[in-house]
Amino acid sequence: MLRTISLIILGFFIAMEIQTMVMLVLSSRALVRDARTAKYGRVEDMLRSPSTPPVSLIVPAYNEAAGIVESVRSRTILSYPRYELIVVNDGSTDDTLERLIEAFKLRRVDLPIRPDLAHAPIRAIYKSTLAIPLTVVDKENGGKGDALNAGINASTFPYVVVTDADMIFEEDSLIRVMRPFVQDRGHTVAVGGNIRPLNGCQVSMGRVTESSLPKSLLELTQVVEYQRSFLGSRPGWSFMNGLLLVSGAFGAFNKQAVIEAHGFPQHHLGEDLDLTMRLHRTQREAGRPYRIVYAPNAVVWTEVPSTAPVLRKQRIRWHRGLRQVIQDHGKMLFNPRYGFIGMVAWPAFFLFEFVAPILEALGWIIMPLTLIRSEIEPALVIGLLLVTLLIAVLNSLASLYLDERYGHFNSPPDALRLLRTAILENFGPRQRTVWWRFRSLFWRRGKIEWGDMERTGVGRLG
Repeated sequence: MLRTISLIILGFFIAMEIQTMVMLVLSSRALVRDARTAKYGRVEDMLRSPSTPPVSLIVPAYNEAAGIVESVRSRTILSYPRYELIVVNDGSTDDTLERLIEAFKLRRVDLPIRPDLAHAPIRAIYKSTLAIPLTVVDKENGGKGDALNAGINASTFPYVVVTDADMIFEEDSLIRVMRPFVQDRGHTVAVGGNIRPLNGCQVSMGRVTESSLPKSLLELTQVVEYQRSFLGSRPGWSFMNGLLLVSGAFGAFNKQAVIEAHGFPQHHLGEDLDLTMRLHRTQREAGRPYRIVYAPNAVVWTEVPSTAPVLRKQRIRWHRGLRQVIQDHGKMLFNPRYGFIGMVAWPAFFLFEFVAPILEALGWIIMPLTLIRSEIEPALVIGLLLVTLLIAVLNSLASLYLDERYGHFNSPPDALRLLRTAILENFGPRQRTVWWRFRSLFWRRGKIEWGDMERTGVGRLG
């Protein structure tokens, strides 16, 4: 019995890595197509085109006093024809609001708010008296999804881009994330951007001026993970219109489609995944052709956890959010009504994101017992483990290769460090993350906390 279970677990992980390899091939094709489109569809033309849609940029903030002023300033100088910036102060207990009022000469205004989406009560609305399109919504605390809903209700434009307060934008990232809407406005309902780790980079005037790798293995492992996810997987799923996650850290949405899907969920740990699933669900149930797209050239930078306790808190939170989404959208699994999403994309996500850490955690217990009881040949176990490890490393290396087209970490020393990390992450870091995700399964729903990590300012100031 133990022999059969061990072989099933090993076979599952070989299948998972092969699936990852298939997605890498599809992602490579998608990135080539995207590069061709970007070359002949000049981004600069969007700055002059009357067809470029205006957009509302929504920034939820909770206790962001330390960096909120610089964050807002960096967003008021983005290259885009017409946009408004809406900051939602979600009941901060520090002086986030006071700093905004002082820095941007805010004045309280009587502004009507659309009641399309549910959110906690609004206490006041402010407008900047400076020559910048800034609105600040001050509301009672309700969580990130709740704050985003309030920002959407306060927005005036047909498209919204949601982002976190700590994100650092590339100058043209707003243009690039909105490009799919211009190319296919009738069908595109959401576009996800490319999020890169900021740790180790040099930052000046709200911009990344030099992209460099962090020093610690903990942070380097996350760089490889981000590249594997954002370049090795999401372009492929987007290519098949099976993208299931438009990150709430940087995502663009057709506002009417979001309203039809009832906005971001309140009191939820996976609000962005939940909304993306409901966008698929509402569009398919309505029988409308639609696209949810990934834009690899639309880049923002974020600080990733630099200590194990903070990383643990983040990963457990992410997996608990996934568990909530599975509970809410379980009926879509293997449901032909939802087409490719129900029969392929969502089952794959369920198996390889939710079930995989359960099986891997059990495998580290069951396989040694199987060997001790001599129910399986050691050579067979070692051989299968080596095959799985080899495919996993090759997948990571392929993701790093795909990243070279963007020119961020192309120097030989950087390439060597990433190569070494792609191997070392399989001996300790991976098992630790699996354990954290396994622990999250025993969580009982309680208070939903805002955010998942403390910022330490890891970008080197220039």
